[in-house]
Amino acid sequence: MKHVDLPKYRPLHRFADYQVYRALLALQDGRRKGRKHLADSIGIGEGSMRTIVEYLRDRGLIDVKQTGVKISSKGREFLGQFPLEVKRLSPSDISVVRGRNVAVRVRGRSKRVTLGIEQRDAAVKAGAAGATTVIIVGGKLIVPPDYNLDSEQPDQASELRSAFRLNEGDVIVIGTGETYDRAEDGALAAAFEMI
Repeated sequence: MKHVDLPKYRPLHRFADYQVYRALLALQDGRRKGRKHLADSIGIGEGSMRTIVEYLRDRGLIDVKQTGVKISSKGREFLGQFPLEVKRLSPSDISVVRGRNVAVRVRGRSKRVTLGIEQRDAAVKAGAAGATTVIIVGGKLIVPPDYNLDSEQPDQASELRSAFRLNEGDVIVIGTGETYDRAEDGALAAAFEMI
């Protein structure tokens, strides 16, 4: 799903790859939903949602009927294999910025992280207040370059460990925003930079 590839001469689309992913996440409960409902839940316009629905339908990831849009078995399989996992966190001081926190685990991408600044910038560009990046190195939760979350903030490290089954080389991006939707947009935008 990285980099939605639309035909060359169409108008420029006004959505990002992570919003296409969010559309699939919104459908994973198996219920049919209308385009307007999906557009509102993702925070994009109906025209953009129409394009996303067309894109997902053409790839067999959703089923579209007059009664609404529903994820297909291929769509469920795609979500299961995609290297992301999203969790809402309780408000805590795990992030430098106060607000709602959403964590996204990106499997096996720690080599793509330098100082976490790129992830923060992507999150802010997507509308979040900020983002904190944590990598798993030697079994420890490290905020680059060398802040050991396990020893410095054990409660927050424990919360992350209980939220995800972490493996060596995983990355956790914690998006922070005024709302959970903003925080999730930021965390997913940052995660997509690593895919």
